[in-house]
Amino acid sequence: MKKLILILSALLISSSLAWSQEVVIEDDESVIYLDSKGANSVSSNDGNLSLMLNGIRFNIGQSKKQDSSSDPKIVSRGPKKAYFGLFGVGSPSCNHIAAFEIGASTFVGTDYSMYSNEEANQLMFTNKKAINFTFNVGNFNVPLNPRRTLVLSGAFGFTYDNYSFADNYTMEYRDGMMHAVAIDGNIKKSKMVATYFHMPVMIDWNIDKGFFISAGVNLDVLINSHLKYKFPKTSIEDTITLNPVQFGITGRIGWKRLYGYVNYSFIDMYKKGTGPGGRRLSAGAGIWF
Repeated sequence: MKKLILILSALLISSSLAWSQEVVIEDDESVIYLDSKGANSVSSNDGNLSLMLNGIRFNIGQSKKQDSSSDPKIVSRGPKKAYFGLFGVGSPSCNHIAAFEIGASTFVGTDYSMYSNEEANQLMFTNKKAINFTFNVGNFNVPLNPRRTLVLSGAFGFTYDNYSFADNYTMEYRDGMMHAVAIDGNIKKSKMVATYFHMPVMIDWNIDKGFFISAGVNLDVLINSHLKYKFPKTSIEDTITLNPVQFGITGRIGWKRLYGYVNYSFIDMYKKGTGPGGRRLSAGAGIWF
């Protein structure tokens, strides 16, 4: 059956390629050469059967690796080595981490018990205008089996979380804690912004016909955080007591180059005792442009 599939693959390739170059298809037992210059013949060499038929040479029983410098195009059915790409370009279709991910960020499992009811309400975020944006600079993937149905994949880049306050308040660090501060009622879009270095590592299960499921872990390292509000546009480089490192899980489900993702952190967003309890959650879609 393996040889039959190999022969059919050669015939398909021969019908779609120009005969200006030699093509090699190989597995662990046989090698097939496609060469328009060969004449029909049958021969034997060291116990290996060689059959030339209409420009296709079948070497049965031979397992000889070819020199890619003399064979410009090689199609291999064996395992693949690791692949690396930049900005979502250069990795094969088994990679499922896009250059851009965009979705919503939110704050879950909240605990405002350190604050009065009034101040707790002032510190709350709204899910409106809450944005999560990720830019993956580079990616890699390593096939774990010959069919590439299981792949170890990862990326590194930057992720941006935007949290909007529910009312006309912002925050400031005072007396060892983050406290709410009222702002002018005409001011809009008060928010907190956090930027992290982002690195997901996952196992991809490529199911069939382009569908896949991925699951793994995320590591986020805080780069910058600040407070902003409009109008007028104001940015406050205040001390925000966010935890410098975040670690959690990530999952994806999709088809070919489009997927939905979910990220959840195991670590509280604020340092313990300095702000509300709660963890980061984001969800959205991965997009190739």
